[in-house]
Amino acid sequence: MVIQVETPGTAQVELPVVPPEAEQPSRFFFAVLSGVVFFAAYAPVTIGNKTIDALIYSVTYNGSYLAAEGIITIIVISIPSVKKALDYVKQMATSR
Repeated sequence: MVIQVETPGTAQVELPVVPPEAEQPSRFFFAVLSGVVFFAAYAPVTIGNKTIDALIYSVTYNGSYLAAEGIITIIVISIPSVKKALDYVKQMATSR
């Protein structure tokens, strides 16, 4: 989908719209990457007699909070008044 934006005195611009489902895998990937690269010093967590490496720690940490955020988002956008407001915004964005 592309949104066309036109302001007085300027040329018409087309802005690509990234669907929300396309953002999540890249968000997860870059969150894990930053966890491995920048926060590896905090990763050596010992559970019992085993030490967890930076990659496993980052995947577990980022996966857990992104999954919780996704569930909360699905619940919130399922509320009828929120759904109605989102539909209105979509209609206004695509009506131009």
